[in-house]
Amino acid sequence: MLKTETGQYDAPAIAGIVLTFANSGNLAPYAVLENLDALASAAIRYQESDDGQNWTDIANTTATINPGESNGQVVTSARARIALHAGGNVKLSVAVIRQVNGAPLNLGA
Repeated sequence: MLKTETGQYDAPAIAGIVLTFANSGNLAPYAVLENLDALASAAIRYQESDDGQNWTDIANTTATINPGESNGQVVTSARARIALHAGGNVKLSVAVIRQVNGAPLNLGA
């Protein structure tokens, strides 16, 4: 079953964790971010954690999203949680797509 979650988030001027999500699919999640700002770029990277407290960068996920443009990445991690770390004082539209084989017992986030 394909599971898609979407939302709009503010990336602060000084970069920090903007959102987290469970790494709970049978395939690596695919994340799509669109920079909704007309002037400023967004600096992003993904991080991973097992406890939700101690985060480390996921290699090769750093990117800059120019105004009005998008970035899509398969975010591969063996850890339980993934975070989007972003900055730039811009609004981001975020979609996270995960695949769960069969009918999951819990359709919650």
